[in-house]
Amino acid sequence: MDRQQQIDRFLASAHRVAIARLRADPTAIERVRAQLARWRSMAGPTRSDAYWDEWSSLLDAGVEALERAVCADSDHAQVLRSVSPISVLLTQRERTELLNEARAS
Repeated sequence: MDRQQQIDRFLASAHRVAIARLRADPTAIERVRAQLARWRSMAGPTRSDAYWDEWSSLLDAGVEALERAVCADSDHAQVLRSVSPISVLLTQRERTELLNEARAS
């Protein structure tokens, strides 16, 4: 498996964990919104703006819509995962474990 496939596998796994976390604690979505707002204020206009707009809409649409969009097996879902603010819901230890799992597979 090449490096990009490992990254894609890692991001898909990380998003499944984060979605489960949102199901368990719906108020955690505010942390994701805050992360997205921080990125926007720090970055200014970027090529990611359209995707961040989509993220904002998905966060407003709820966990079911978010899961359908970012956990899908599609090129668009991969792009959304690559510019995702949802990582704020994972600890560094979780990220490391998920990355190690992706590399081992």
